Amino acid sequence: MATLRERITAPAHLESRVPTGGLTFRAATPDDVDGVHAVAVAAAAVDDPRSRPSTADVERTLSTDGLDVARDTLVGVDADGHVQAYAIVVDVPSRVTAARAVLEGAVHPDLRGQGIGRRLFAWQVGRARQRLAGLDVDLPASIDAGGPEGAAVLRLAARFGFEPVRTWVDMERVFDGRSGTDVPELPVGLHLRPATDADIEPLRTAKNDAFRDHWGSQPMVASDWRGFLTSSKSRLDLSRIVVDGAGAVVAFAIVEVDPATFDARGRSYGYVHWVGVVRAARGKGLAPIVLDAACDAVRAEGLSAAVLHVDAENPSGAGRIYERLGFVPGEVHVTVAASL
Repeated sequence: MATLRERITAPAHLESRVPTGGLTFRAATPDDVDGVHAVAVAAAAVDDPRSRPSTADVERTLSTDGLDVARDTLVGVDADGHVQAYAIVVDVPSRVTAARAVLEGAVHPDLRGQGIGRRLFAWQVGRARQRLAGLDVDLPASIDAGGPEGAAVLRLAARFGFEPVRTWVDMERVFDGRSGTDVPELPVGLHLRPATDADIEPLRTAKNDAFRDHWGSQPMVASDWRGFLTSSKSRLDLSRIVVDGAGAVVAFAIVEVDPATFDARGRSYGYVHWVGVVRAARGKGLAPIVLDAACDAVRAEGLSAAVLHVDAENPSGAGRIYERLGFVPGEVHVTVAASL
């Protein structure tokens, strides 16, 4: 297989300044975080009513390692200078088994149907091709987008030739006062405890190993991982890890809490962003142990539920483990992709 630089044809120039739907377009700046967040919230209220993007999500995306804000972002502003649409192209910075560019964006629901989304998506695809075509790596490559099943962005992506490649299930465990779940005993020689700031880098090592055989996963780079675990909604105190006799992290459940999202979901909850077991420690029942412990911590915090998303085709059968712990499957999200 040839390198991406040899394989991919990319546009030499991207037209980004032609007004569309009453909006003019420019690159985003740090001052646009609140405006982009407002559009993301308004779009989610229509496309994914039980979710609410956080300001931390926007800040984290715009600080992705290697993101060139001046060239990888576009915002559409109205005559008063208010952001009404945005598009971001994230060139995933780690490339071990694949190279991926992920498209994020939204148009305010009040302005849909005027060609703004098509304009932004076309720009994103062109910019993603430019980013990927600059890589001298011999790897499979794709441009990815995603959204809730039935969302407008999935229909738009289909018009550009994107096809569904993966589904993700929203699962929720409501704490109803019943006695704890039946989980295995912690094996001798292992220790279960809350995570701390000192665990951030060891957790990255464990996460990269645990997710090495998961679809679409590439190793997290240090700066992006630290950004996740030090963001305003990160709750290491509610997260739980299992360490071995040498202190190495062998299992983890990482929790986030964002009170601004409670109303959209209809209850208070902790979001379990990652659950994983390093490959050398699999088969010991550590996933249910560490996840159940994190759920206990979320419950003790006074929150009414725990929420997570699981790959419907997870090779370890994680969905079945979560159901045994009381998680109930709900809405489905879809990843669509264009392979290059």
